[in-house]
Amino acid sequence: MKDEETKEKLYEYVRLALPLMSKHDVPITPRNYAVWYKYVSGESHELRLAIDNALSKNEEFNNEKNETLYCRFCAEKDENELRRLRDGLQQILSAIVKEVTDLTGQTEKYETIVSDSVSRLSGDGLDSNISEIINEIIEETKAIGNHGRVVQQKLNETTENLHLIQKEFEQAKNAALIDFLTGVPNRKALNDKFMDYSSEAVPGEKDLCLLLIDIDHFKLFNDKYGHVVGDEVLKYVARKVKEIVRGRDFFARYGGEEFAVLLPQTPLAGARVPAENIRKYFAETSMKTASGSEKLGTITVSIGAACYRAGESFEDLVERADKALYFAKNTGRNRVITEVDVNS
Repeated sequence: MKDEETKEKLYEYVRLALPLMSKHDVPITPRNYAVWYKYVSGESHELRLAIDNALSKNEEFNNEKNETLYCRFCAEKDENELRRLRDGLQQILSAIVKEVTDLTGQTEKYETIVSDSVSRLSGDGLDSNISEIINEIIEETKAIGNHGRVVQQKLNETTENLHLIQKEFEQAKNAALIDFLTGVPNRKALNDKFMDYSSEAVPGEKDLCLLLIDIDHFKLFNDKYGHVVGDEVLKYVARKVKEIVRGRDFFARYGGEEFAVLLPQTPLAGARVPAENIRKYFAETSMKTASGSEKLGTITVSIGAACYRAGESFEDLVERADKALYFAKNTGRNRVITEVDVNS
């Protein structure tokens, strides 16, 4: 009974949020929906004040205003954001199917297709092709056909909203793979790329190598200059390593002050070349703050390298590269060490 009450309350908020969004010309996208759902539910007093204040002044809810409200009150800067948007999409689609079927009377086929599509978004399937699912619903909405000018206009609006949702999800999915600070791919993107590269790797013929890159003495540097300058260093290192890597080599931020490079079709001996190029560049370059007002001196990096073994997990490959990196850090830093060096 409690679950039913919760579900009914949820749909009550959906029924309140969508008409309000339409009334104020707010595009029905998951981001915007998250804001107005939170508004009608009373979950955030600050959000309610912000929207009520905008309404009292007859402010336009343009793209900038909508984005500001979302970033201020609803955004989560990690994969939870994509999950939240997906949940919002499920609720929006549920409302859309009811509206379309009420207008057209064509309930059975359309409702079945949309319900199946919504169910494919359940659970933790964040990597499912959301764009493809929405496209199926769009095509089915178009296929309903003409039912008079008013109904057709409403169907066209529904299709337009679905296209907006589709675009926003693609943007959110891409953003979930990018490191917020440095702008390079993040750890999840690295793991996904490993799955691609390892499937085509043939040890001894088409080797796949991993470099783990760590900024030497980064904590001491942060303590001395502060986190703002520390962030500058991370962005600087990311930018320069990205310039050095070539072709299909895949560069990402692994976490903290660590970065990683996947080197497809590269043997361990060959992996030393880009690793040394990276190490040498930083060892020979003096860095300044972004304003140029302060010299920061030389920033060195230590690098560990390992080669993929058939059938192993990404974690196993990382563990061996990490051991090589640890060896480099403990034998003087500013060095490139491979898994072979550790075992020799």
